Amino acid sequence: MRILLRLSLFGAITLASLSALAVENPKPAPPAVEPAAPGSLATMAPLGEGRIGLRLGGGIAVLLPFYGIEAGYGLGRVDIVARIESVIGVLHYPSIGVRYSPFDIGSWKTGLVLAANYSFFGIKTDNVNLTSTFYLSGEAGVSGPVTKATDLMFAVGNEVDFFDYKNLDGEGSFRSNVHYDTLILIMGLKSKLTEDLDGYVRGRVRIPVETFRYEATNLYVVPFLEVGGTFSFSTKRAASIK
Repeated sequence: MRILLRLSLFGAITLASLSALAVENPKPAPPAVEPAAPGSLATMAPLGEGRIGLRLGGGIAVLLPFYGIEAGYGLGRVDIVARIESVIGVLHYPSIGVRYSPFDIGSWKTGLVLAANYSFFGIKTDNVNLTSTFYLSGEAGVSGPVTKATDLMFAVGNEVDFFDYKNLDGEGSFRSNVHYDTLILIMGLKSKLTEDLDGYVRGRVRIPVETFRYEATNLYVVPFLEVGGTFSFSTKRAASIK
């Protein structure tokens, strides 16, 4: 009996000692996983699930002033994006489309963009004077960090016209006009200005097919230089606060 009592007492003391050591030396917690940085409409990085992004900019197209406003909503690796661009308040380019980032190359993001576009030129007169074109545009590019706060972006775009609509002196007419129209080369730089706001500069060169056909480089190549700001916010955070 005494032997059993001593064994029980020894076991209890041993268990208590092990428990005390476990309390004094707890297992280190696994390192916290940093949340993925939100994307941007100024790069190829997707906005992220449930995020809304805005991009506002302006600049010069050849020698003419223009501005652009773009808004997007994130659905994972896919963004729904709408944009309106206007040159001197007369040439207008509304569009709606999708951005998709299929895969990453290290810290760099690849991106594809497909959009439906409608460009129109109108002058207010007694009768409606309007010329317009419906076209599809596609873009492929890549973007990634070059410093801790700065991303670089490269892309190549194409435009295919489908039909024209004209309204001259009150008479409207549609004309099918399917053809490859324009090659676009894009290079941009985005940098963090504040915790919530990024600044960007973007250069574009539009090279219509007429440039190759007539070799009229000085007449048809249209350079754009755009400077602006962009930011995004999460709708999920706002919903949780409510």
